[in-house]
Amino acid sequence: MEFAKTESIVTVQRRFRTMYHTEPPTDKTICEWYMKFQQSGCLCAAKRTDRSGPSAKTVERVREIFVRNPQKSTHRASWELQMPQSSVWRILRKCLCMKGYRLQLLQALNPGDHNLCLRFCMDFQQQLEEDGFAEKLVFSGFHVVVSLNHCNVCIWDTENPHATMEHVRDLPKVNVFCVISSCKVYGPFFFAKPTVTGNNYLDALQLWLMPQLQEDSEDFIFQQNRTLPHFHFDAHANLIANLPGRWIGHASDSDFPLLPLPPWSPDLTPPRFFLMGLHQGSCVYVPPMPCGLA
Repeated sequence: MEFAKTESIVTVQRRFRTMYHTEPPTDKTICEWYMKFQQSGCLCAAKRTDRSGPSAKTVERVREIFVRNPQKSTHRASWELQMPQSSVWRILRKCLCMKGYRLQLLQALNPGDHNLCLRFCMDFQQQLEEDGFAEKLVFSGFHVVVSLNHCNVCIWDTENPHATMEHVRDLPKVNVFCVISSCKVYGPFFFAKPTVTGNNYLDALQLWLMPQLQEDSEDFIFQQNRTLPHFHFDAHANLIANLPGRWIGHASDSDFPLLPLPPWSPDLTPPRFFLMGLHQGSCVYVPPMPCGLA
């Protein structure tokens, strides 16, 4: 309005600086504002009418490529379809109403394993009813830090397919071994080599763990899960010779275990539960920890 009255850009700039106490717009900007106000009567940004949604043919191309391979990434589909990745993602979410569902890692169980698990639970419950059994029990387990990044793998679908994926071994990682009793935490023990073998596990038992356990108490029950190092012949024979009837793990009745451990899924053992909280930098326990474990 000031420019229409005076037709002087300098006067408009002075008036602008006096009213708003800031640097005024340039000559070009003032002229553009004046021309736009004459044409539309408003300085508001006009709505874009030239931008339309994707065509039905484009939506169908995206749908077909994800029907053939639901695990295809949007970046890969963008390269194959020769369109921006943001457009592929927008078509999946807006037009096709698809979501990216994360894969869940599970251990496979055979049909006969369920009966073994039931039998173990019943026998273990019976042992817990005996006085002193829980205090003698020593849990051991491994935890892998920086393992498979399955968060980058997903399946695009309109409903959750509840899919699983196989775990890939021998990726860059750090293997941690830990043992927990009713009153003490042994470890964490970090293996020097990236892959834990039966010989490495046997050395950890003989040179690091067993001397500490025997120093604290001669009457304990050692539990190990079913990871691959536990199946090693020498590690197996060491438990049979030194702890007859005082260990729980993968074994047959002739190996003299206290309880043969069945296949399990998931593999969340007490040591791994403890190490997960230690690795994430915060305690995962809801109730206060016992004073002996603090």
